[in-house]
Amino acid sequence: MSEGHHLHLTEILDDVVGGPARRRVIVLLGSVLGLQAADTGAVGALAAPLEKAFHIGNTEIGLLVTVTTLVGCVATLPFGSVADRYSRTRLLQVVVALWAVATVVSALSVSYGMLLVTRLALGGVIAAAGPALASLFGDLVPGEERARLWGYVLTGELLGAGLGILIAGGLSGSIGWRFAMAVLGLPAAFLAWAIRRWLPEPRRGGQAYLRVGDDHIVTEVDKGGSFHPAEEVEELAEPSEIERQAEASGAEPDEHLILTDELDLTLWQATRYVLRIRTNVALIVASGLGYFFLSGLETFAELYFRERYGVGQGPATVLFLVVAVGAVVGVIVSGRITDGLISRGRTTARIMVGAVAYLATTVLFVPGALSETLALSMPIFFLAALSVGSANPPVDAARLDIVPSRLWGRAEAVRTALRQILQGLAPLIFGLMSEAFGGAGAGFSTGVDTSATSVSQTAAHGLEMAFVVLSLPMLAGGAVLWMCRSAYLREIVAARRSEENSLVARS
Repeated sequence: MSEGHHLHLTEILDDVVGGPARRRVIVLLGSVLGLQAADTGAVGALAAPLEKAFHIGNTEIGLLVTVTTLVGCVATLPFGSVADRYSRTRLLQVVVALWAVATVVSALSVSYGMLLVTRLALGGVIAAAGPALASLFGDLVPGEERARLWGYVLTGELLGAGLGILIAGGLSGSIGWRFAMAVLGLPAAFLAWAIRRWLPEPRRGGQAYLRVGDDHIVTEVDKGGSFHPAEEVEELAEPSEIERQAEASGAEPDEHLILTDELDLTLWQATRYVLRIRTNVALIVASGLGYFFLSGLETFAELYFRERYGVGQGPATVLFLVVAVGAVVGVIVSGRITDGLISRGRTTARIMVGAVAYLATTVLFVPGALSETLALSMPIFFLAALSVGSANPPVDAARLDIVPSRLWGRAEAVRTALRQILQGLAPLIFGLMSEAFGGAGAGFSTGVDTSATSVSQTAAHGLEMAFVVLSLPMLAGGAVLWMCRSAYLREIVAARRSEENSLVARS
């Protein structure tokens, strides 16, 4: 790409997100999310060669993703405390660099057991990313713009999944699965350097919000990476639009959620506190169910297309990428819609848009999965992916509205840990259920001879039933969110009061 075209693309991105500083933050944070998604997607794309190389089935493939996620959900809790007290950007640098090393080691595995052990190590490495990302984003983006801009960050996650599948699936057939997996470590090494170069540690408490046109980040005074809230925060940021609306609505905050000290809670105290926030629990449940379904989809969608419609590796990859585009459109559009509704006085828009998106996912996905015609299924799958993608920006932005900023890292660690229990179990459960349904003859026959494929036939024919059954919990996620609209307003006010009390206590 010529320098002129590069500058033109940069200017377009700056216009879309609101300036060069925002563009750098969104690209870097989105790339970190993209690494984890690329890893999951690559395992799915490499399912057939891995099954052939190690003589395993769908259950073992699902277990590879499951162990990574479950180890991460345990390790993320202490990293939440680290994110609230120390440099988050330095934490991300180390995590991403170690991710690159772990990926290369995975590619050198000589047995399924060795591969499984390296996946365990990889889960521990990536555990720090969630709390650090949430805390950084909250300190850099004003409340009224979080859903829209978080949608762009989440685009990186979805693009990462697509690229993981495209790279791994495309290369595995020609040069083998080992090299295809190892290649994914290269962008991780570059990203670790880029974070060090372009993402300094910002000041906390709303003092580093990036406004439209900003070119740099207001950084924390260097104290060896430590964070000293009493010295660094002298005043709170102005209330966001959503905070002003919640106050104006007359919502009375829950007294037991208003903290009166400096918010320097232990991990156990912080965990108890964030689990008392009703909306936060609803967000954990809803997003956990959403990621549960999405994780299973990312792992087995390409295999599903191959077996369901009798297509080869290349066409199956293309079909998955078409569906992934729907999810990308969803995360971008829903963020804009949500923040637009808030600007027009719909304070609970983030909760309502998330709830509707979860409900629509199941309504759309079930008929798509049951259809035997590819031409009919693909448009429905596209819309279903758009719906599941649409839920994430408003739901992820809402989690920052209801928790005091000093607890963002620990709150995200709790949310991530509980959510990833579901997300981590998803590939394993999808694999087990596909084999159970396939073995029982409950799958829908395609009438296509797929005997030449290298994957487990009984499990593959049950994938469509597994997708149908395991999309149904999304209905529960939408319903749980919808019932928390009034509690959401009270908890926004309580979080603001806690911030104010904390500042008074330190002064």
